[in-house]
Amino acid sequence: MITSLVFSKNRPLQLDLALTSIEKNFPDTDEILVLHSYDGQYEPTLDTLQSEHPNCIFVRQSDSIYADLLRMLGSAKNKYCCMFTDDNIFFRYFSTDVYDQIFGSPNVFCVSLRLGFNIVKRYHAGQCFPDAVNEHQVIGDFIFIPKTRYYYGSYWSYSHSVDGHICKISTLVDMFEEIEYMNQRFKYKQTPNEVESQMQKYWTNSGAFMLAPQHSVVVNSPNNRVSDSHTENFSGERFKYDSAFLLGKYLSGKRVDMSLLDFSNIECPHQEIDLSEGIL
Repeated sequence: MITSLVFSKNRPLQLDLALTSIEKNFPDTDEILVLHSYDGQYEPTLDTLQSEHPNCIFVRQSDSIYADLLRMLGSAKNKYCCMFTDDNIFFRYFSTDVYDQIFGSPNVFCVSLRLGFNIVKRYHAGQCFPDAVNEHQVIGDFIFIPKTRYYYGSYWSYSHSVDGHICKISTLVDMFEEIEYMNQRFKYKQTPNEVESQMQKYWTNSGAFMLAPQHSVVVNSPNNRVSDSHTENFSGERFKYDSAFLLGKYLSGKRVDMSLLDFSNIECPHQEIDLSEGIL
């Protein structure tokens, strides 16, 4: 089984959608941990979130997100973890029973739930680039991807992500122990984007292969920005929703019904979904 760990900041409506989608479409997870950083007017929504998702464990982010991760992963009930952000949506059903077989190889770093043969594009800095899988093998239900055969920055080489990648918890702990040691000296930013940036230091000495289902099952919908970290990452280019506007919807009792959203043409791991279609 898998422990899911979700980062969340000031996005109660989107977090609710992320948790609901994981609970519906990812039966392999039997533990969901939420590491949250909610400010001011957003903080009261945590009581409602916890009451509506009673099987999830909510942890307030401290002054060191890396120490938080070490504590949470250290007490996790499983050998494997899938990290998510609160603007992820688990939009297709996925289940397998071969995790021990997959991670029995030291050459495999992760199972990427955001990749699949449907992923053919990459959006960056307002531009669209082709980024389809070419060198690969199909083994059973999975695409077997040699990440070093792709240019760095391609989704097919980007193994160290917090968007829907399943990894061994022992591997993550090894990384975060060293990152936290360096954090005490250099005072890194305390955001999931920064966590992901710091993880890139371990790209060269980690497993050279990723696996992915033949069709992706997780998408990131970057409809808004809640952090001043990594401002080069674009958001809200097609369907922009201010976090305060979505807060108002949440406080009025509205939720996003995933069944009303359009996932018919997911071509990129970061692809904006029109959330307004599902707000009820």
